[in-house]
Amino acid sequence: MSKNLLLYGELNRDFAPYRQQETAVTVAGWSPWWVTAEENDPHWKNKRPVFGPYRLGEETVQQVSAPWGTYVGGLYQQVPAFTGNRYLLRVEALAWSSEGDRPGELLEPSAVNVQIGCDPTGGFDPASPLIQWSKPAEPIGAWQLLELAIEAQASIITLYLKSAPELPKRQQAVFWRLASLTAVGRLRRSATIVGSGDTHIMLKPDIITPDVEATVIVSAARAHQETSLLIVGPGEQELVLDAAESSQLQGRHLWRYQFTPTAVGLYDLRFVGDRGARLLAQQLLRISEGDSLAQAAAQAPSGQPRLDYRRVYILLPPTADEQWLAAAAKGGFDGRYTIGFSADDAGIGDLSQRRVLAVNPHHWPETLTAAWFHQHYPGVQFTGVVANTPEDLELWLRNWIDD
Repeated sequence: MSKNLLLYGELNRDFAPYRQQETAVTVAGWSPWWVTAEENDPHWKNKRPVFGPYRLGEETVQQVSAPWGTYVGGLYQQVPAFTGNRYLLRVEALAWSSEGDRPGELLEPSAVNVQIGCDPTGGFDPASPLIQWSKPAEPIGAWQLLELAIEAQASIITLYLKSAPELPKRQQAVFWRLASLTAVGRLRRSATIVGSGDTHIMLKPDIITPDVEATVIVSAARAHQETSLLIVGPGEQELVLDAAESSQLQGRHLWRYQFTPTAVGLYDLRFVGDRGARLLAQQLLRISEGDSLAQAAAQAPSGQPRLDYRRVYILLPPTADEQWLAAAAKGGFDGRYTIGFSADDAGIGDLSQRRVLAVNPHHWPETLTAAWFHQHYPGVQFTGVVANTPEDLELWLRNWIDD
């Protein structure tokens, strides 16, 4: 059975108000959205819907309702993806629309236009022409399964649940349950996702082993709101952390978290907003016993130079353009530093002094760390340089003092 890639796809637990709004109560992992009424709209058109849990028989489901009115709205969730990956989104929906004044009385229902959609570029605008929508469905009085095939065009995709009743009715509600997103074919994953505002995750110490406390540092150029760190460990165990400390440094916003991994395996670290609905950054972390890294380092080749010399290598990420290259050349000119784009070139060489200045290491497909160089090119002295602009990089290099 394919793994469900959604958070809280059951749509039946951990309900809480969205940003302290008591009429917008949603399950964890999902946030509400709606279209705001225009100034000249009649009072019943584009009403703000009410979101909340609803008990149907033996199960609790997510309800979206607007009695005596119409609305366009629903829920959304952002999930990590990989460009070119194909997915299948499946959700069950049930609608009720009636002029009847008694519960369960179906009388003159309106079309409700229930759909599911995906922005394959990870955008936030539910009116975007980039969104791919399923055909409108009318599941009046009975659960109906909606399906949508997706091909990702970015490292984050945004999924939408939508309903849009056409006529105001005394009873007007849509119910959602059992959402799933599964991979079609091979599932490729990015080890690192850098989100909007250059938001990225860093880890300390460089080598993390079981039962050793780790510090997670999130850095961003913008002040994200309603944030938390979601950690999914081996066995799908979930841990949600609030920041132990938040601060600002050189124009960037920082959040610090502490956690202690208890077992070997893969840990999925997500910096999220609104209880998991907004994906701001992601880092995959594989925890192994410390001996495996030491063995790999002992076996790694280092290369034999003609003469021993000291080398400082300014390592630019794949995202750097000519402006970044020029900034590295100007900033490193006095020191006559080596400049390049290859992590292997930066690490290779049986030299007594090898220093790597990795510019924006979080911009690599797999974030470069001291642990990576320790494993593949032992003896390298690693320094990560986070620069917002080429000018910042040039200034940093001019002022850097080699310790």
